[in-house]
Formats: sequence, C-alpha cells, structure tokens
Amino acid sequence: MTTKLYSGEELNTVFNSNINNKLFFSKVAIDSREVSNRGIFFAIKGDHDDGHRYVSGVLKNKNNLAIISKGPKNTRSIRSKNTLESLRNLASYARQRSKAKIVAITGSCGKTSLKNLLNSSLSKIGKTHCSPKSFNNHFGVPYSLANLSSDNKYGIFELGMSSKGEIDNLVNLVKPNIAIITNIGPAHLENFNNIKGICNAKAEIMNGISQNGVIILNKDDKFFNYLKKIADKKNIEILTFGFSKSDIQIRKSLAKVSFKIKNKIVNFKINNFNKSYLYNVAATLCVHHYLNHNIKFLMNNFNNFKIPEGRGNEKNIKIKNKKIILINDSYNSNPASLNEAIYNFSLRKKNNQRKILIMGDMLELGKRSKYYHQQAAKILNKTNIDKVHCIGSEVRHTYQKLNHSKKGLLVKNISFLKENIFNLLQNNDILLVKSSNRIGLFNFFKKF
Repeated sequence: MTTKLYSGEELNTVFNSNINNKLFFSKVAIDSREVSNRGIFFAIKGDHDDGHRYVSGVLKNKNNLAIISKGPKNTRSIRSKNTLESLRNLASYARQRSKAKIVAITGSCGKTSLKNLLNSSLSKIGKTHCSPKSFNNHFGVPYSLANLSSDNKYGIFELGMSSKGEIDNLVNLVKPNIAIITNIGPAHLENFNNIKGICNAKAEIMNGISQNGVIILNKDDKFFNYLKKIADKKNIEILTFGFSKSDIQIRKSLAKVSFKIKNKIVNFKINNFNKSYLYNVAATLCVHHYLNHNIKFLMNNFNNFKIPEGRGNEKNIKIKNKKIILINDSYNSNPASLNEAIYNFSLRKKNNQRKILIMGDMLELGKRSKYYHQQAAKILNKTNIDKVHCIGSEVRHTYQKLNHSKKGLLVKNISFLKENIFNLLQNNDILLVKSSNRIGLFNFFKKF
C-alpha cells in the first residue's frame, strides 16, 4: 500500500495552486533519481547542475508532480519564483502539522553517528523519521523535514554549518523540542576568527528550541560552561552527559562500561568502548530520559548498532590475498575527530600486527591549517602506530614532523595510492583511514 505524505488539497494550501485535491503524493525529492511514483520533485538550481533538466523525465510518470521556476506549464507542475524557498515552505508546513517530538543535532563531529544511533533506539518506541546520510545544509534540512509524515512520533535532524547564521536559519525551520550539541572543535575554522566563533555559531541551535524544550550538552567539552550560560539566559532546561559528573554519566573500566542515570547505575551490553561512541550512547540516553522512556527497550540496542560506512566502521577485507582489518573513518576529518580516531586506534592491542594509518588532509581550517596538521604529528609520534602514509597537500605539514620510523609515503592525490596500496600493506595489518571527504579516500575504501 502506498503511503500518503501529502494530499493535493494540502499542496494547494501551501502553494496557492489548483491541482486536483484528490491527488496524493508519498515522497519529496530534490534528486530526480529518487522519484519513482507519486513523488514531488523540486527542480532546484545548484552550483553544478539544474534540476529543471530532469523535469520531463520525472513527469513521464503521470502520478508525479514537479515544482518548477521555468519551462512549460502543465497540470502536473506548480510554478514558483524560487523552488528552494518553496521547499522550505513545504518543510515549514510539515513541521507545523506534526505532533512528533523533534530532535535537532549539531556539533563539530559525531552528528551523523548520533543521529543514526538515536534513530535506531527511538524506532523501538514509535515511528521515527530522520534526515538521510549527512543532509544537514540549506538544501538537506528542508528536504529532510518536508519528508516528515503526519503520523511520525519522532523526527531527528542534523544541522550543519560552515559560517555564522546558518544554524539559526535551519533551527527556526525545524523548531526542535530537543537540541543536542555534541562538542565544539576547530571544524570550518576558515570562516571564523577562532573556536569561540564556532561555539557561538553552534549555540544558534538554542534560538529555535520550542517552548519547554531542552538543550543537551557535553559536560566534558571545554565550552560547556559558556554554552550553559547561554542556555540559562534563554531559560532553557539543560541535560548533560559525559565522563565527569553529569545527568547521564559514563563510567568506564577496563572490562565494562555502565551509565549513571541521575543516581541509578545501568549496565548495557556494549562492545565498542571508543570514547566518541560512548558519548553518543550517553547523549541518546539523555533523549530517552527526557522523554520518560523505559530504557529496558534499549538493553541490546547499543551492542548491535552498526556504525555507518566511513564513520569508523570496521571490517575484514582482502587485498591481493592479504587479510587486512580496515577501520574506515574517511568520510570526514577535523582536529577533534582526528585526535579521537588516533586515540582509539592507539588503544587497540596489536597482537603482532602492524598499525597503519592512511591520513588525508583536514580541510576548511584556514590560516590554522598548518598548525593543526603539525599538532597531529606530535600526537602520532607518541602512539604505537607503526606507519603513517599521507595523502594530500596540507598533510605534508604532518609528514614533516613525523618521527622518521613512522614516515610512510607522502603523495598529493589518491591515484598513486590506488595503484600501490597492495605494496603498502602486509598480511594481518590493521589499517585506519582518516580524511576529509573531498580527498577521495571515502569513495575508494567503501568499495572494499
């Protein structure tokens, strides 16, 4: 049975149009390849392509509808001066009609992983919708929100930013009941004078929290007190998580991990002791605690959770008959997430295996790029990682400061790596790949 996301009558109300009221549509899309049947396609002009090129293909199916700003009119298209603004209008309508509890997540790293973890746990309680992939910008957020159905009980949205004012614009569309700031670090630093500027930009998420909502903060983050003051001024309820004393406190030993929820100790089955993952579990527990959920539903959730591709997921692969353990963390990289990945990798036992790191550039660091890449070398030199191969241009600053014994290859792009990776690795190596997405390592290693 085809689900109904919007009726023709609803669309006529939103767009002041006159399509058949009896029509209904089951999906909103900004990519024509995602439109199959009863889809609403928004023809948006981007930096590299124009959606209007694909309208005729979408409308070959008589059940589809297109929102356009140019081209011939017909009974299955709605004309708009600005199709992106029209998408925002539909997203705003979706939010207005929804009775779902809405969660919005921002932070310098960990947003997508936390969103997916929350999706897996909230789905056990009720019908949940979340933004796909890393759709967290001025295109992705309204697209994700416009696909929120009227019967969803929960909605989870990731809000990203590269400059001041972007989150403010997005959060006032999403209007979350629950907002989370995972951490503050030097990501997108090229557009800010300092990390405090990034903190203020992330704090914009508090501007759109609905009445009687809550902000969830990382108690261990160095900007916690600063963010708490902002929340207090806005009279927003605060929930905290972290290893230090907090509402949801992580308690880790060598053999197990538990969580102190207010004054009660709760144990979950967890085999991933990475600090970033435990933070995400704690933030997830904050959400369930705020919503007064029975956490018995979650006892096995955190042990079975599958880490998304390129976010630190681990798998056994073969490269020319060599067995390799691949830890793929190549979707994104900034100083905070790189340091976390190195720390987790260094804790791993060797068992007579070599630890190999393939490191790509950290991008969008502006004038501080050289400094942060050099700092990475200082951290790497103190670890038990055997070899570091560097791919890119900025990462040369890391390579130059590495101890001689750790230096592998330094190459500008991945074309050399593609041809020579077989020679870089030995049987039973443990390989960590960490890089910003644009370097191309994510697309290369996800094929394995």
